[in-house]
Amino acid sequence: MYKYRGLPVVLQYLILIVLVTILLLALKTREYASTLPIDQTERSQPSAVLDIIELKEQFPAPSTTSASTGSNITQRDLAAAEETWRRSIERRFAERRESVRARCEEVGPYPYSVYRTARMSFYLSKNYNLVMCVTAKSGATTWKTHLLRLDGVTDPRIGNPHSGKYDRLIRASIQLSPAQLQEALTSPSATRVMTARHPLARLVSGYQDKFNDGQRALRSMWGYLTQRHCRNCTRTDGTLPFPQFLSLVLSEFRKRGVAGLNKHYRPYSTVCSPCGIQYDYIFKQETFDEDLRYLTQVLDLKEVKAGLRTNTKGDKSQHSRYLEYYRDVPPDVLKQIFRLYEKDFRIFDYEIPEILLKKIQD
Repeated sequence: MYKYRGLPVVLQYLILIVLVTILLLALKTREYASTLPIDQTERSQPSAVLDIIELKEQFPAPSTTSASTGSNITQRDLAAAEETWRRSIERRFAERRESVRARCEEVGPYPYSVYRTARMSFYLSKNYNLVMCVTAKSGATTWKTHLLRLDGVTDPRIGNPHSGKYDRLIRASIQLSPAQLQEALTSPSATRVMTARHPLARLVSGYQDKFNDGQRALRSMWGYLTQRHCRNCTRTDGTLPFPQFLSLVLSEFRKRGVAGLNKHYRPYSTVCSPCGIQYDYIFKQETFDEDLRYLTQVLDLKEVKAGLRTNTKGDKSQHSRYLEYYRDVPPDVLKQIFRLYEKDFRIFDYEIPEILLKKIQD
């Protein structure tokens, strides 16, 4: 207080009071701020908890602190939020079934074979009478792993569920007689499931995974395919740019037809025959986790490991990022790709991004 020695005593007291008041306010503000929710923490909470928080006012209940969340969430809130979620997913599946049926009537005859689908694409869990149409680049590795677990395969780490060792354990045409396989197509006791994916994102995923993202490799499947269908698609350095990959797909299609395309990019409307087989549940890769969570509850699939996603490799094709691959694709190639996958777009209500539509219209 020496620097205030010349000031009147009253003024010194006033300065002291102001300083103490400021200090108390600062301490109170810091204490209050520590009780505020952090945005990142809220975003990291499970969606069910966020739903509960939004529904709390609709379901008033005595204040009971939840040990897991620190919020006043009751069992009634939990049950209400869970029931709301279940109804929304149930409605989603019903709308997809109705939409597919309506689109199939619009599309009309299409070159697929229900018999071929049953023999080549159906996989089975006998324990749950669950029949799965497995489509390459639409969760095939994940689905096969789940089916093996459901039927009692206890290997701690299933390295390659596509190998013959595992494939024969769950392939429907091996596990069922021809008569049983035909019954599985329509039997009310069987549960039939398939997965769809945006056609453009699926093409990118196949290119990244099976074609080594276009980089030169000593061993790759596209070495054989380019030699047979599109020798001028690769560059002199041995790489395969994405536009040339699409040219390879189109060249193979012209020579072998839609049903003769490689399984990693064959339209899944020909693989799973959605207009000839009534599926109980139509998954979409874009909502896979929620769809699977619902199915595990409805069918009580205890062996399914929630959140398991195999062979994603970072999945650079998720969301709108796959559009980067189409930036340098010539408009005439884009038009042909849209025609080739038109039925997949229409049957499963996938839209062509506006930026690509403008590209082919310019």
